[in-house]
Amino acid sequence: MSKVAIQGFAASFHEVAANTLLAKQPHSFIYCETFADVFAAVAQGRATYGVVAIQNSNYGPIAESRALLARPSVRQIQTLTMRIKQCLLVVPGTTPDEITEVYSHPIALVQCSRYLKQFLPHAKLVEHADTAGSAEDVAGWGDKSKASIASSAAADLYGLEVLEDGIENDKNNATTFTLFRAA
Repeated sequence: MSKVAIQGFAASFHEVAANTLLAKQPHSFIYCETFADVFAAVAQGRATYGVVAIQNSNYGPIAESRALLARPSVRQIQTLTMRIKQCLLVVPGTTPDEITEVYSHPIALVQCSRYLKQFLPHAKLVEHADTAGSAEDVAGWGDKSKASIASSAAADLYGLEVLEDGIENDKNNATTFTLFRAA
């Protein structure tokens, strides 16, 4: 079974992309905090593969991952462009008027800025290192005043309710991921 290093937590968009890229191959995950940690896991032999985002249709090229991929010690294998559908996740039974804080990755918060301004203008936006990690925290807190922006897969994994689906500003929002290994 191959080990795959990804940035983020279980049910992150990186994990969804990796599962798609390696659909025909048994694999398990090493969850990493940063892109540099993903590359280190592959370089040190703790992971056979790494998967990182290299571009987003709204954000543009992701400089850090592109710089790390340019190293001669890395060989890119395959890329995947995946539609990113952001969801507002809450503790089951939460209503919009109960939400006072919304947690997510800074890019996801920007990607959903119009929805947040229109429907949750009173909510404090709190940056988190990972979309799925913010969902895990919201589930752990069990507090109806807190919400997360993440994938529907994160809602399923952490027992949250999708209060609103597809809240991103651009309905064509997509991210390109690349699968790589050591050269």
